[in-house]
Amino acid sequence: MRLTCRNDRWWLLIMMLAILSPIAISGCAGTPSSRHVTAKQALLGKTESEVLSCAGAPRTVSSQDGLRVLHYYKEGGLLEESFPGTKGSRPEGVRHACAAIVTLENDRVTRVQYQVTPESTATHEHCEEIFQRCGP
Repeated sequence: MRLTCRNDRWWLLIMMLAILSPIAISGCAGTPSSRHVTAKQALLGKTESEVLSCAGAPRTVSSQDGLRVLHYYKEGGLLEESFPGTKGSRPEGVRHACAAIVTLENDRVTRVQYQVTPESTATHEHCEEIFQRCGP
C-alpha cells in the first residue's frame, strides 16, 4: 500500500490519540490519597490524647452533657493585621485570628468548628495551622 500525505496525517493522528489518551484519562482519575484532606477533616475520629499530642494543650477545656470541648486560639502575626479600606497592613488594624472548638463524644472527635476574626476573612489558614501536625 502506498502512503500518501493524507494517509500519513491520519496515521499520525491515530498514534497521537493512542499515546495521549491514557495520559489524559489518568489525569482525571483521582485516588483517595491524592485528595487534599484538611486538618479539620483529619481530626474527626481521633481520641483526645491524639489531639493533645499533635495540637498541644488547648486554651480551655470544658465538659457538659457527656461532651468534652477543647478550645484552641491562634492569632496571626503583627504584619497580618487588616486596616479597613486598604489592602495593606497597618499596626492599628484588626489582628486575624482563629478560635477552634473541638467537640469529643466518648473520647472521639465528632465535630470541629472554626471561628475566624475578622468575620470578613474567608480563609481558615490560622485554624489549619493549629492542627497542622494532626494530619491524616
